[in-house]
Amino acid sequence: MPFGKQFIRLETGPVSFFSSPHTNPDEGITLALKTMGWTCQVHRGGDVSAALSSLRTAVSQGPVLAGPLNMGYLTYNPEYKNLGGADHFVIVLKVDDNDDDDARILLHDPAGYPAVLLPLAEFLKAWRGEGVEYADQPFVFRSGFQRVDHVSRTDMITRTLGVVQEQFSSEVEHPDNFGGVTALQLTAEAVAAAVPSVVNDLAAFTLPLAARRYLDARDFLTEAGLCQAAEIMEQQALLAGKAQYLAVHKNWKDIIAILEELAKLEDRLITIVRAL
Repeated sequence: MPFGKQFIRLETGPVSFFSSPHTNPDEGITLALKTMGWTCQVHRGGDVSAALSSLRTAVSQGPVLAGPLNMGYLTYNPEYKNLGGADHFVIVLKVDDNDDDDARILLHDPAGYPAVLLPLAEFLKAWRGEGVEYADQPFVFRSGFQRVDHVSRTDMITRTLGVVQEQFSSEVEHPDNFGGVTALQLTAEAVAAAVPSVVNDLAAFTLPLAARRYLDARDFLTEAGLCQAAEIMEQQALLAGKAQYLAVHKNWKDIIAILEELAKLEDRLITIVRAL
């Protein structure tokens, strides 16, 4: 979700995400489907042979959403060597029937790689999800999507606002996971120390993704009639965009100042949403 801030202390170094600390991307898909009145079949875990057999069966009946994947094994992406541990989801369209070295998988990648072929062996490495922080089972995919409830757009917005309010009112329970203003303060400290696991992701991932998400959040809040909250999200988007050039040129001092502004805005946003 585009609401919230997150700072996680990992063994490999801390990471900072401008997203909810309460819902990981896999959980977010489940939540989004439920909010819109849809359901699907979910496959998790098992050995590779059984998982591949299930995937082939599912793909024969329609497109399949696979993930979380470890992007470090998606070798059609020219940046794959720098993406180890990053999570991703793709649409699988076809899987070759054979399991030899020439076997391929056809997929759509929303990162800008439609109709791409990948050696099946490399897809299986990515599909295990090893190295993805929140992935606790390998070989996850969703298929057989069906609408079970006709939910109006107004009700979708109401449901989503309820989740956002609940999350903004809840404390992050994991001792190495921090949310809200605290997450931004810790991010600023990491930037001041030029911690590689934080600063190296700012220009290529954290900031551009934040700007896009915040503009989406602005539009959502505007439609919900929450104009003051929408204005805050737009201001956060503009700050993320402003920080982009600074991050590329390693102007950490000005980045820290922007993070401090973001923290003030985040505090205001939390107050507004909690009062709904």
